Amino acid sequence: MGNYNFGIGGPYWNGRSMLGGGLDIGNVYYVILKSKSFFGDYMKRQNRYPDGSFSIHPDDGDGLGIQAAIDACKGGRNDYVIVGTGAYSLTVPLTMAGKSSVHLVGTNGSGYDVGTVGAAALIQTGAYENVIMESYGELTGFQIINKVDYSAVTIATGKWRMNIHHNYFHMVQGTASTIATVLSGLSYGRLSNNRFETWVAGNHRAVIEIAGATACDVCNNIITMNSGTITAAINMGNSAQSTLMDNIVSDCNGGATLSIGFDLTAVTGLTAIGNRIACVAGNAFTGGTAERTFIDNRDTASGGATPIQS
Repeated sequence: MGNYNFGIGGPYWNGRSMLGGGLDIGNVYYVILKSKSFFGDYMKRQNRYPDGSFSIHPDDGDGLGIQAAIDACKGGRNDYVIVGTGAYSLTVPLTMAGKSSVHLVGTNGSGYDVGTVGAAALIQTGAYENVIMESYGELTGFQIINKVDYSAVTIATGKWRMNIHHNYFHMVQGTASTIATVLSGLSYGRLSNNRFETWVAGNHRAVIEIAGATACDVCNNIITMNSGTITAAINMGNSAQSTLMDNIVSDCNGGATLSIGFDLTAVTGLTAIGNRIACVAGNAFTGGTAERTFIDNRDTASGGATPIQS
């Protein structure tokens, strides 16, 4: 008899998704901590896919099971890696390099408009980036704690069209940006509905740094900083045809020293619309073009009574 069960992307028959002609979901892999009381129950549900890979990947709490699940994915197949509840103190960076269209999803991570209550935590323990993205990839539903001077999420040049959303970033501030792109990284992609807050203070380069992307949307993120010195909350320098919309930034009533809320130096065709910046009045923006770039953005001047146009 075949093995029939329901799950994300399901139903499945002998481990294969039955949605093929519709959503075209590929293989679904599950990562479960060995320390969980229900670990044995999950292992009873183990399936083997036709490509020889197994659906469930045990993890000792070091993230190696997560990376093994990512490694089992095939680039372009639209595979899912579902990471089970618990803390993963990563001993290696999680890299999706060469694995396009992979979805890395933290369980119990949905339900909030911004951020997540997700019970899967990625804790960066070594001197390396935390999560390295690939084109068309997705990252959602995680609590993420980066290592000082290393980014929580890194996007290399030429890695496009990805979706990073509904994560909760506990920022360890340092010389690296929490979200960092290189040149055209994240072009035609979206960074939205994430929550950022200060975990360990320091001299912070930027919370979000999008360097030279084209048609990139940075929308509906909330950033609060209660200590440390931050050069810019969001740096969109040299980006083109991009949108910066409905983001909220706060220096927590002066708890942090924020030099600039949004750095729009040398941007081309970028629109900043509907952002709210609770910092020293006049420090909300640098760059952009007055009366062209800005629509309905507000800072603390007169309680945000007047939109900022430059």
